[in-house]
Amino acid sequence: MSFTHRVAYHEMMARLGVGDLHPGGKAASSFLLAELRKHGVSRVLEVGAGIGNTTERLLRSGFAVTAIEPNATLRKILTKRLRIEAGSTPFETFEASDGSYDAVISESVFYALDVPTSLAKAQRLLRPGGLFGFAEMFWTETAEPNVIALNHDQTKKIFGIPMAPREPVTSATWGKALCHAGFSELAAMRLDPAAPAGGRHMHRKRLALGLLRRPYLIPTFLSYRSHERRGWAPPRWLESRVAVWKRT
Repeated sequence: MSFTHRVAYHEMMARLGVGDLHPGGKAASSFLLAELRKHGVSRVLEVGAGIGNTTERLLRSGFAVTAIEPNATLRKILTKRLRIEAGSTPFETFEASDGSYDAVISESVFYALDVPTSLAKAQRLLRPGGLFGFAEMFWTETAEPNVIALNHDQTKKIFGIPMAPREPVTSATWGKALCHAGFSELAAMRLDPAAPAGGRHMHRKRLALGLLRRPYLIPTFLSYRSHERRGWAPPRWLESRVAVWKRT
């Protein structure tokens, strides 16, 4: 197996039937959905829907969902699973009328986008009082700035997707950017970035079933697992949060 895999990590996991790869997994998604219910949300834009785990929860809870997923592999699986059409347009070029949504949510997506531009767009798409919910990973103040960009580039090359922002974005700088974009915090919770999706038992079960169905992915899976065990950054360098902010 070459240093750079033909199948990106998140695409491999999608083909194995494993979603909720964002920090906090299902628990983070449940936190977001609880806040949406609490504040009377109806119309939701889900950015980076993946294979549709959160999309499915939103639909089952009665929300009107617009899901966008630019990755063709993930979008195909989402469409097959849920029998709905997901938009293929990246958030950067996604267009809708101002105030079209009661909530915009994303799970480990905005870290890879231009933060000021993306937050300004989210604010525009929301009605007054609308909610922006997210689960994201941030660098901490202890992370060494000269290593952050290298870490980002190496993990992107190996896994096909970067592990964390390329800039030294912390939860504090993210909060300042949100305030500048016209948001105020409603609720937040710190997450364990190493927490597996859906609990350890379910995570192992899904992987085992997926590998039994698609044994051709076993070499790729084992190669990725060996890279994961290397530990790309000290635990104290990273933190994850799930939060909901309100358009003021």
